[in-house]
Amino acid sequence: MSRKAWMIFLSLQVTGIFLSWVASHSSSPVPLISGIGVGLLVVGNLLLLPGGLFAAFAVQRLALHSAPLSMNQLSFAGVLVAVAINLAIWLLCAKLYRSA
Repeated sequence: MSRKAWMIFLSLQVTGIFLSWVASHSSSPVPLISGIGVGLLVVGNLLLLPGGLFAAFAVQRLALHSAPLSMNQLSFAGVLVAVAINLAIWLLCAKLYRSA
């Protein structure tokens, strides 16, 4: 992949992670009830699709069938899985695009 494609991928992933994090740490007493918190969460999750869906499933399984992990560890595992899945899909699409 070209350098430009890598920069686009990284910027989308970092922005999605950042917006999701900011949404859960916004300044209102109940972050997800505020309008800005909901908007940031939706945009962040859309940027992390489709890996975010599979990551949620994997983290749920990890939480149910492994040693007790903290919420921070589960969140970190979810981010890693989501980015890894999105990277695999991104590379597959790039390879299909080049072969077409």
